[in-house]
This record gives sequence, structure tokens and C-alpha cells, in this order.
Amino acid sequence: MVNNLNLHIASNTKVCILVIADGREQPVRLSNAVHDSVASKSLISKSKATASRGSVKSSTSTTVTDHSGTTYTSKSTIALRWYYEDGTQTFPETFHIVESATKDLLWDAILCKTAESPAAALVPQAHPHFGLPNGKDGKREDERRVRAAMDQERYKKERQEQAERIRNAYVKKHAGAVKHG
Repeated sequence: MVNNLNLHIASNTKVCILVIADGREQPVRLSNAVHDSVASKSLISKSKATASRGSVKSSTSTTVTDHSGTTYTSKSTIALRWYYEDGTQTFPETFHIVESATKDLLWDAILCKTAESPAAALVPQAHPHFGLPNGKDGKREDERRVRAAMDQERYKKERQEQAERIRNAYVKKHAGAVKHG
């Protein structure tokens, strides 16, 4: 039996969300996000979009007005998955990237009025926050990287030892030739 949760959120609530781009392992924390009651599209600052390392796409100029009446213009988008800091579920979202040349933005992101509320996001799901591409295992990938680094160090050491042996043999050969000559 499912409990009937109150899935409403107070208008224009400050929230902490994390975003992640497809194919990436590390999420980007947006501690100064706003769940807006008016915005028709979700927005993200250019710096946070860049930090996510997601694929940015050019788009036609789009304007979005938030609850305070401030209008933002965007000419590019980025598709990310996001979740609330304590959430158990991720949500796909196309964020419109806002470049602020005139003043600093007071937020990292604005979630549009139709974005999931924190109460809905806290409903337990059977899915992980996000996963690696098929056939990839995070722990195995870490072990592989460590092995590769160790192999690289071993290779460098062997090359140095080999170069030292060659130098010593060369010096020994020429030192003997000088004594006999």
C-alpha cells in the first residue's frame, strides 16, 4: 500500500540539487538552486553547465521569466539528470544556459514549475542515482586505473635500469679500451 504523500512544495523554495551529464561519474553540486513556481523552463548558470562537462547544444534565443519577474535569455541548452541532495531518484531535464555578463546570478539553477518536488523525489525507488555505461563497473574501473598507473611506473623504472646497464657497459668497454690502448 502506498502512502499518500503531500507532494507540494512551497513556491520559490531554495533547494540543493546535484546534476550529472550522461557518461560522467561525478555529479556537480548546485547548493543554490531554486524550485520556481513561475518559470516555464529550467535554467542553469553557464559556470555550472560547464562544470558538469555535458554536451551543450545551440538553440534559438529563449526567454524565461522567474517568480520575481526577472527575465533571462538563453541561446543554448544542456541535457542533464538531476536529483535532490537527499533524494533517491534522478530526473532528466533540459536546462537552458544563462550567461550573465551584466551581473552575477543569485542562483546556480532554477527548476521550472513542473519539476519534481522534493517530497516526490524522496519516494524510494529501485533504481540507483545513476550508473556507468553498460558493462562498466566503477570499482573495477578504479582498479584498472590503479593497475595502469603501477604498470606505467614499472615500465619507467625498467627503462631507467636498462639505460643504466647500457651506460655502464659502454663505460666499461671504453674504459678497457683506453687502458689497453
